[in-house]
Parts: sequence; C-alpha cells; structure tokens
Amino acid sequence: MPKFVDIDERRAELAAAAAQLIARSGLGAATMRDVAAEAGWTTGALTHYFSDKRELLLFTFRSSLAQRHAARDAREGLAPMDALVRSLEGALPLDDERRRHWMVTVAFCAQAADDDELAGAQRDAYREFRDNIALLVRECSGASDDDASVRAEHLIALADGIAVQALFDPAGWPAGRQMTRLHEAIEPLLVRTGWTSPPTRGSASPD
Repeated sequence: MPKFVDIDERRAELAAAAAQLIARSGLGAATMRDVAAEAGWTTGALTHYFSDKRELLLFTFRSSLAQRHAARDAREGLAPMDALVRSLEGALPLDDERRRHWMVTVAFCAQAADDDELAGAQRDAYREFRDNIALLVRECSGASDDDASVRAEHLIALADGIAVQALFDPAGWPAGRQMTRLHEAIEPLLVRTGWTSPPTRGSASPD
C-alpha cells in the first residue's frame, strides 16, 4: 500500500530548513540544493514540492510571518492587558525561535526593496499586527480609535527598535533587558489613558 505523504507537512519542513539556512547565512545560502541538504533530502525530492527557488523563498517568508499570527491566536481568551504585553513580547528575539524569525525577516526586508510581492507581504503583516495591537490598547485603556492607533505605532516602533539592537548585540541585550525596556514603555503609555493596573511582567528576569 502506498505510503501517505502530507504535502503541507513536507512543505513546512522544507520551509523550516530554508529558514535555518537564511538565519544562519543569509538569503544567498538558501539554494535549492542546500535547502534539500539541510532537510536531509535530495534536490530532486525538493522539486516535487517547490518548482523553483522563488516559490520556496516566498513560502518560507510567509511561513515565518504566519508564526506571529499563530502566537496571537494562542493568546485568545487572555485579558486584554496580558494579551497586549504578550503580543509585544512576542515581537522580541527572546529565544532561538523568535531570533530565527527576526533574522529571516531582516534578510527578506533587504530583498523586498525591489520586490513588490515580498514588500506587500511584509506590509500586510505589519498592518494586521498594528491593528491587533491598537485593538488591545483600546480595550485596555478606553482610548479612542485614533489615539489607540498612534499608541500602537509607538509600541511597535519601540519593540522593533529593541529587537534590532538585540539581534546584533545579543550580549548587551539579553532577554531580561529586552523585557525590562519594553515594560518601562508600556506602563506609562497606557496608564496615562486610564489603565491603572500595571502589566504582568514575563518570566525572564532583568539582566
């Protein structure tokens, strides 16, 4: 009896191998041959799931962006305050998985400078993230739609700034320091609009 092959699972496995290569050595390292080798496959087997390098890279990029959505869905049911804090913490490279996501994102951002499809995927992901953060700010603080959107922009800009510094100076920006700086910014921004309870800090201890 022929063995059942889960195509989605195989494509996800190959995308994970491509992400590992990109995070480690940049986009140039993610050739069809090298991705296949990283996954323990032959190049011929890989072409059953991706017709060329561009299809593989686009799928890898979108899979990396989708991780943020999956993490957001996992926070459903939390109080808005805790969901907001965890959403912003989720944008920081606090562990190997999130660091890999960021390295992939940075690599593709450079590529997207002259690639409308990649640029559109990144733009849409940021818009969705910003809308979600604005919704949580509004639920936490009672801010107006416009004010919540502005505060969401500030918070995301802060989280991205921390993340970029932590990527290139991991010794100077351990997880504890990243979270401390994030929480220092979250508390006054939201307390000023009526949120009087401070957010619950994460489990990482400040450095």
